Amino acid sequence: MLAFAVPFALGFFPRLRVPAIVLEIVAGILVGPQVLGWLRVDDVARFLALLGVAFLLFLAGAELDLGALGGKPLRLGVAGFAVSFVLAVAGAFALQAVGIESTPLLVAVALCSTSVGIVVPVLRDTHQLQSGVGRLVVAGGAVAEFAGIALLGVLFAVPAESAVQELLFVAIGLLVLLWFVFVIVAVGWGLRRAAAWTPGRQVAARLDLTTSQITTRFVVMVVLGAASIAAVFGFEVILGTFIAGILFGALIRGTERESLFGTRLDAIGFGFFVPIFFIVSGMRLDIRAALTPSGLLSVLGFLAILTVARGAPALLYRGSMSSRGVLASGLMLATNVSFIVVAAELGVTAGLVSSSVASSMVLAGLISAVLFPALSQSVLARASS
Repeated sequence: MLAFAVPFALGFFPRLRVPAIVLEIVAGILVGPQVLGWLRVDDVARFLALLGVAFLLFLAGAELDLGALGGKPLRLGVAGFAVSFVLAVAGAFALQAVGIESTPLLVAVALCSTSVGIVVPVLRDTHQLQSGVGRLVVAGGAVAEFAGIALLGVLFAVPAESAVQELLFVAIGLLVLLWFVFVIVAVGWGLRRAAAWTPGRQVAARLDLTTSQITTRFVVMVVLGAASIAAVFGFEVILGTFIAGILFGALIRGTERESLFGTRLDAIGFGFFVPIFFIVSGMRLDIRAALTPSGLLSVLGFLAILTVARGAPALLYRGSMSSRGVLASGLMLATNVSFIVVAAELGVTAGLVSSSVASSMVLAGLISAVLFPALSQSVLARASS
């Protein structure tokens, strides 16, 4: 009911520039055990939330067109993420030094991404999506999203007892990741060959008109199959589904069935599973701990790291845009909520962070998702005028 009511109610206020996922998380907080206590997270909700995060990352990968991010935007995006990661690691260790409980490497990875799904509508509304600002921001956000998910998947695959061990194991895990990517690419090559099989395509087109809905079943098979392969390698589900989404998007992009697959993917993911993940995430948040004096201090600390670590790389764009464009780019790159929610959920499950620290991280992400897109939109509008 909440998955329907939240976006439906938001539709009556088109001037309210608040992302739907923010309100879904807030709705989960309100009806969850921390506030009203109307709903609790049971095994069914956990399973549906797991499918939700799998589809969320698969859809994010499917929308990522690596071929369109080449050249200067890609180089600046990679350099920007490197700067972000160094700043985030330094900031996370600084928070730990002043007594804010956290796992520095996890915090750094969680705060190094950008919610591209929130940024793109802002660029589209201000007619900047195809501009220099738009291309650089989308490329920077896409690189951060890809690198963050890869690091997060490796981080949870190699648990360690110290920061030094974590860094060492992550380096080893990245080598294993290369082999994992090779396996996924090989599977994608097989799917591509299968898609080119004319009799199979004819049968699939015919079955799509029946109750078999073979295209939908194929999508679900790919998502669950990628998650299973990731589990075999010891990685998190999100890594397998994200890489599978990238390959799947490349497989169908430009074909006559792209629109059909896109419609089915959106219907399954954003129409059902993904909202459940965000609502359940809100229900799991320890919002009372995040609103204590120490919790609010943590929120401010995480928000400061996010703002500096993701906003500072926009300075690399100074030769390509005006100062207003740099400011707007920094604000958009520092917009991060969906990835923080995923990282916080995994961190609590693995015992790397407490529920109060995870809630503080998510609350910092919610603040960035509410404030930064609106501020960047205002800056871009003034720059255009």
